[in-house]
Amino acid sequence: MRSKLLLTLTLSLGSALAQSGQTTFVQLILDASGSMYSKLPDGSSRISVAKAVLADFISKLPADPALNVGLRIYGANSSGASSNACQDSKLLLPMKGLERGSLQDLVAQTRPKGATPIAYSLEQAALDFPQDSSKKLIVLVTDGQESCRGNLSSVLENFKKRGITVDLRIVGIDLDARAQKSFEGIGTFENARSSSELAAALGRTVVNVAKPSEVKLPVVVTLTSSGKPFTSGAKVSFSAALNPQNTVGFSGGAEFVAELSAGSYTATVESSESGVQTFGGLTVAAGSPNRFTFEVGVVGEVALDISPNPPIAGGKVTVKFSGAPAGEKNWITVVQRTDPDTAYLNWEYVRGASGTLELNVPDEQIEYQIRYHLANPDGSTRVVGRSAPFTPRKVTASLEGPAEVLGGSKISVKWTGPNNSQDYVTVVAKDAPEGAYRDYKYTRDGNPLELTVPNEAGAFELRYASDLSGKTLFSRPIVLKLATYVLEAPVQVSAGGVITVKWTGPNNDRDYVTLVKKGEPEGTYREYFYTRDANPGTLQAPLEAGEYELRYSSDNGSKTLASRAITVKAAALGSYALEAPGEVVAGSKVSVQWTGPNNPGDYVTVVKKGAEVGTYTQYFYTRDGNPGSIQTPLEPGEYELRYSSEKASPNPTLASRPLTLKGASYKLEAPRTGKKGEKVQIKWTGPNNPGDYVTVVPKGAAIGTYTVYFYTRDGNPGTLQLPDTAGEYEIRYSSEQGSPNPTLFSLPITVK
Repeated sequence: MRSKLLLTLTLSLGSALAQSGQTTFVQLILDASGSMYSKLPDGSSRISVAKAVLADFISKLPADPALNVGLRIYGANSSGASSNACQDSKLLLPMKGLERGSLQDLVAQTRPKGATPIAYSLEQAALDFPQDSSKKLIVLVTDGQESCRGNLSSVLENFKKRGITVDLRIVGIDLDARAQKSFEGIGTFENARSSSELAAALGRTVVNVAKPSEVKLPVVVTLTSSGKPFTSGAKVSFSAALNPQNTVGFSGGAEFVAELSAGSYTATVESSESGVQTFGGLTVAAGSPNRFTFEVGVVGEVALDISPNPPIAGGKVTVKFSGAPAGEKNWITVVQRTDPDTAYLNWEYVRGASGTLELNVPDEQIEYQIRYHLANPDGSTRVVGRSAPFTPRKVTASLEGPAEVLGGSKISVKWTGPNNSQDYVTVVAKDAPEGAYRDYKYTRDGNPLELTVPNEAGAFELRYASDLSGKTLFSRPIVLKLATYVLEAPVQVSAGGVITVKWTGPNNDRDYVTLVKKGEPEGTYREYFYTRDANPGTLQAPLEAGEYELRYSSDNGSKTLASRAITVKAAALGSYALEAPGEVVAGSKVSVQWTGPNNPGDYVTVVKKGAEVGTYTQYFYTRDGNPGSIQTPLEPGEYELRYSSEKASPNPTLASRPLTLKGASYKLEAPRTGKKGEKVQIKWTGPNNPGDYVTVVPKGAAIGTYTVYFYTRDGNPGTLQLPDTAGEYEIRYSSEQGSPNPTLFSLPITVK
């Protein structure tokens, strides 16, 4: 069956690129969700077939400078129910030329693990392509439908927004009718239920991209035994990885030579040294050396034992190995017993002659085997150890929970099951696809588990599922009903005013009441309070007049569960006013009488005339008293007093009044000389503003410097003690209002 995949995939590489020389960008997107470990109806594992087909496809790509191929993989890094599973999509290789070796290595190393964020992956892919007139193709291979509630119908809009035209081809692997329907109208879709169908479908996706190399390529094989050339009557043949019946024999002695088409192969070597040996993972490609060296010397069988035996389906198995050969890239894998030596599912690199490791076991009840692969320098591998076959044992799962509850409420769910590390319990709509989840808890987190059900009405299911495969191990129905929701509040309020809202509802943990503009989308919120915090609760109206809605909503689903219209009235003319002197001394305090609603966040400030709306310096909240006082800036000039509010951004000016700040007179009178440590009296003239002080500093000291000082508020004259070091100094009148504290007047003094 795999031969048809090879043939169709080869033929799919049409002649468009070869004929036109047009620059072409191809992004392969591979599904690495946990369900890829599952079987196809023909018995092959989905991930093994997908890897084999892609590896063969990559080997056949022409070495054309106009062809750029990249690889994006989703679901390989995060478990399906983890918080970042729906953003688990990574561009592993950008579309820059054809890095054949890197592509094949990345495909080979892929290990299924997580969710199926298809929409997110396509959104990210839109950012991967250049914005030009080149030919663009996406080939998406998936065994499931979108599991992260992404909107597939809108994903192509991201490409249009960037001015990109892309040909999207989606190949499904054994999708059910519901999953197939989810891709209707999204690019070009085909579904494959066997390895041969998958091959043909993949081939058709790239029919207009690039013509494959049809030229036979020379392939040279050298044999060694214990590192030395081996030429004693061996037989060498290569079989196509996807069509083992297509076998080519090699001729030669010191070197074995044959001509092969580009593709993936498995080599068979028959020698007197070690009998028949198989070497997998071989790639023949245009532009590659296509030279291979196989070590056929006797290698002792690696002993492989597992525990527990049998392991739990979907759980972990500990593998103990011993008698292993040297090597940095040797690896151990779990496969179906009937899989060819080139197949592998979960795997880990190993080093040393002996050791232990853990592997994930698929949750199918079929025969599996652990295999030890010896890696050769040319990239080929051969199996040098096999465990006894084993069949994982199933552990029955069950759930106990309520049959009917209010939407949005918390429920307790008791479970029984295998309790594998990635098993979880969730609640989803009755017809949700496999792998879907809403609120969930891992079984390892306790028993019973607490879940928050969706804030919806309808038929739902509690599911015991596996993050490893995405399969549901047990489900039971649960009916969700909506509670009664009511809001009571005035029908109108003044702009910026406080609204008292009485609510009726279930008071679920994340329920809240908010105020939004009439007709805003569900899930919008502005000012809000959680129902758990008060009943009635209070909200502050916006400053902008208009029609609004009070909404009872929930963080659990963001639906509007109850709403009530409310009108926000504009403030009447004269509602805001300020009374204060028209002129004061700069740096002094000014008393301001205000008129206004005294809403939360209302304040009065002083700013330069014409300053941007929202600017503020010194201020007082209206709630703190009427009149209030503000200390003015030290810099003389034209200013404004403003009544403003923190309710909007930028804070609006609701009333203003001009204010002129005039400069004050400053003067110091003191002796011109004094003795070290002597106390001197200093008479000062100045506004005596809060924070004004007199200090003595070395001549020329930086502005803001101070040593001993006295505040002007403490008396006139004041007393300072001169420094203990002789020299030239200054007596300064300064203020704490500026930063650095400005020098407003200075007088020289000599200390002897």
